[in-house]
Formats: sequence, C-alpha cells, structure tokens
Amino acid sequence: MSLTIALVGTDGLILAADSRTTEGYTLAGPKIRDDSVKFIQLNESWGVLTYGLSDIGQAGITTLREKVSKGPGPLSLASVLEESTQIFNRVSNDWSKNNPEIMRRDKDVGFMIGGYDKKEKGFRVFNFQSPDFLSNRLNGRCLLGGQWHIAKFLVKKFFTEEARTDTLKALAVFLLDATMTVEKTVGGAIRLAIVTESKGFEWVQEEEMKRLLESNQTFRRYLQEHFYASLMSVVNEAKVINIMT
Repeated sequence: MSLTIALVGTDGLILAADSRTTEGYTLAGPKIRDDSVKFIQLNESWGVLTYGLSDIGQAGITTLREKVSKGPGPLSLASVLEESTQIFNRVSNDWSKNNPEIMRRDKDVGFMIGGYDKKEKGFRVFNFQSPDFLSNRLNGRCLLGGQWHIAKFLVKKFFTEEARTDTLKALAVFLLDATMTVEKTVGGAIRLAIVTESKGFEWVQEEEMKRLLESNQTFRRYLQEHFYASLMSVVNEAKVINIMT
C-alpha cells in the first residue's frame, strides 16, 4: 500500500509520498521493498502521485509524464486531466489482462495530480481512482490516498485552514512518519515537494528532510504517549472494514 498527501496552504501546495512497495505476505508479515517511486514531477508547476497497486501506479505516472513532456507545446489543464483518465484506464486494463488470476477491487489503485493553475490563479488537486479514473477536484485543503486512516485522524487534530507551507511541510512529514510507526505497508524514504505561484514545483532536499524528521521526534513521542491508544483503534477499525469489504 502507500500514503500520498496533498495539503493546500495559504501560500502554496505540499505534496508527499512514501516509497514502500508490498510484494505479498509471509507468516512474519508483508514482504516489502523501499525503492518504489510513487511521486514524480510532471512539469514546472505540477506533480503526480500514485497509491495502491504499485505496478499500475508506476506505469501510469511515468506514461503521463512522457505524454506531457513530449507534446508539441504546453498542454492545458483540461487536456492533462483528459489524458490522465485515458492513460490510467489503459495501463490498468493492460495490467488486468496480463494478470487474470488476480481479482481486482474498486479503488485498488489511485492517482493524485496537484499544482498551480496559472489560468485560474490557484492551487488545484485532482484525485483519480479505479475502475473509471475520472478526475475529481479537491474542494477542501487536504487529500489523502492509500493508508489514510491514521493521517486523517491526525489531520483533524492538527491541520488549520490558515496554515502556511512551512508548517505544512512539517505536518506532511509527521503524517507519514507517524503512519510508518504502526503501518508496515507504509515506509521508506519520503518524497516531498512544494508548489508556489512564484517558484512553481520544487523538491524538498535531503538536508531539509533530515531537519524536518529530527524536529518531529519530540512531537512523535508526545503523540505516542497521549494518542497511541486512539491511533491503534483507528488502525484496527480500518482492518475490520477492509475484511468486511
């Protein structure tokens, strides 16, 4: 599984994802790899993220980037959204044909596209989920994909409408870091980017990531002391829902 995050602040957009891939299960737990790329830059102002079935997700985001980069000129946002739905449908259908023994479920793979819309002069986030991959525009300020249950619990506690990107960078790292402590299917290196009107899409570099992770340690200990029981109830409730569905 995975956790992907989009947080809209008053001065920019934060996008983030983990890098863990689950490859089956053993008696000891899930077999994992931490080298998956779930988040890439599309152009100077936009990024695309994926969650769920990793093979479909990685094929979808790389194919979309190729389409965007090889065009005769910059694609309009409407064109990118239309191309995204077509590409995500195609790679999903191809994967199903090549893996007929695997039963698919609705919403078993999804994508997020986020960035700055120069025409409308605002930050936009769109969500696409199987089986139709129709674009759904985020109306609020937070979108979570994949293993979102713990992050949603924490967002309700700590996210504010007036938050700026400096605060939201730390919050996004904290949401991923906290989820990793209890969800074995989320982990590995964190990819984090900020999108602003003036500078467009920028990756947060490794040194800043280290500082963000270090600054979260005290908060993380506080969380474990005061909210750990609530966190585990959220995790266990999510597992029951998954079993029932």
